[in-house]
Amino acid sequence: MHTFHLSICRMLLIQLLFIGVIHTKAENKTKSDRTALAQPPADASQTGWKSLTLRQKIGQLMLMLPDRQKELELGDGSLPEFFKRYPVSGFFMGWKLWDGVERDQYLHHIRTSCVEYQQASELPLIFQEDYESGVNLPGMTSFPNEMALGAADSPRLAYQYGEVVAKESRSVGVRWVLHPVADLNMNPFNPVTNTRSVSDDPDRAIRLLSQQIRGLQDNGVAATIKHFPGDGVDYRDQHLLTTCNSLPFEVWERYHGKVFKALIDSGVMSIMPGHITLPGYQKEKLNEQYLPATLSKELLTDLLKEKLGFKGVVVSDAMVMGGFRAWYDNHLEGEIRSFLAGVDVLLWPSYEFMDSLEARINRNEIPMARLDDAVSRVWAFKKRLGLMDKQRKIIMPMTADEKLNALQVSEQICAKAITLVRDRTNALPLDVRKDRKILVVGVTPLSRKGGEGSLNRLRSFADLLREQGFQVDFQHNLLYETQGWNESVTSHYDRILCLVDRHMHAPYGPLQFWDDEAQSVWGINAMPKEKLIVVSLGSPYLIPEYFERVNTCINAYSNSVVMHKALLTVLLGKQPITGQSPVKLEVGNKFNLY
Repeated sequence: MHTFHLSICRMLLIQLLFIGVIHTKAENKTKSDRTALAQPPADASQTGWKSLTLRQKIGQLMLMLPDRQKELELGDGSLPEFFKRYPVSGFFMGWKLWDGVERDQYLHHIRTSCVEYQQASELPLIFQEDYESGVNLPGMTSFPNEMALGAADSPRLAYQYGEVVAKESRSVGVRWVLHPVADLNMNPFNPVTNTRSVSDDPDRAIRLLSQQIRGLQDNGVAATIKHFPGDGVDYRDQHLLTTCNSLPFEVWERYHGKVFKALIDSGVMSIMPGHITLPGYQKEKLNEQYLPATLSKELLTDLLKEKLGFKGVVVSDAMVMGGFRAWYDNHLEGEIRSFLAGVDVLLWPSYEFMDSLEARINRNEIPMARLDDAVSRVWAFKKRLGLMDKQRKIIMPMTADEKLNALQVSEQICAKAITLVRDRTNALPLDVRKDRKILVVGVTPLSRKGGEGSLNRLRSFADLLREQGFQVDFQHNLLYETQGWNESVTSHYDRILCLVDRHMHAPYGPLQFWDDEAQSVWGINAMPKEKLIVVSLGSPYLIPEYFERVNTCINAYSNSVVMHKALLTVLLGKQPITGQSPVKLEVGNKFNLY
């Protein structure tokens, strides 16, 4: 019996020791797994996306705003440690980057930031920005809005526009731009598209945008067409709320659908869906409302990826926008649902997205196939841009000749874009002998976001006239109570040149005039028309909406230095006005959607 008990004790002891070893191995394996999640394979960029850990795969879906304080907090004070814990795909090098940075340091700061981020990350990063009108940084070229390209209607210039913007983007480290806007500006009252859109004509849009995309992508920068299924039909702003493309599906196919399909077939690398519904196609509703494209599997997976055959990267519009927020009980759930709907890269998600998606995949609540599809698209995208080459140059400086060429391309587009709406009395060109004394009236609102930027640019045009020998007075607005009721302004001047500017989000809201600017319209229309010239440097629809009786009107589409110089040239008769309106200039009862 004693021997038997000893044998039993030995067996129990051996079992306990074996269990202890198993438990220790399990603990070590868990620690090892955690380390594996943090440490990428030594040559993951070369072996492909399948060698990535689960957490690294999820990171490929996340395009973040730079926030060094947050990054160091998540990395216990270390940027490399941050990337090990949160191996994100890249950064949008926009407004958040400039916190606490003086404007004259912007170029240096963006370049050093791109280099620092990539040096700290063992996986290839992508740096992204909108750059819809070129690289809007000191020392870079000022380009006109997209609608100016539509008015110039030159495929050659469209290609060159893409080419030079690509080279300027690469010179600051950015290899992915969120343009061109492919929306058709079918509603004059849409506050989002307007001068950001090339046209209201699908054929003109395809002709020009396909070349602009080629110019970008031939030069190593990925283009993005937006905002699928197409903005420009609604009169509301998806930044504020979910908006709607209300076209019947068969009409949509002839307009927005035609443009997106043609540009997909031409090889565009990325598409951005908007926070926009398409009731003509959708059936699924949430709380009796159609989901925006950024949350709609019907639109992103069924229509865009399967029916239209898009094989590139679907990148969401910003997830902070009012059209996306609060569709679900919490914001994180919205991010997860957007990924499930078909978004491959989330623009500015929360860091909690990585943790939550990882946990849900591990619990088999979300299929790995959806993640693998997204990661494979992102990886192919980065590979096509050459980002897997560890010896690549992150910053690719421009030569002096390239910088000069960029300016020349911008000048050519501006010169070719300026559109004469009408000149009933042959008031043009201006002559310094007979039109010597000029009042320039700048009609543009001040705003919290835009400040006095638009007004100051209009003031600068008065300086250009002075340099040509004109005597010029400038004033902001023309108030009817003080100057219009008993109109006498025109008696003091040979010409009244009204420069009007209303453009997106400066301030937020409709693109019509109100308050002092509306008063200015009143005052202008109270004047004798012989001396008046009205030039819109923003929305082209301001002319037919407010100034039908003014005899001489011009659309110039952009309130920028380069456009000002082109405008001066045509006003003086040194250059013919050749631009053709890229949109139908009809408003009110004459407006016809399609």
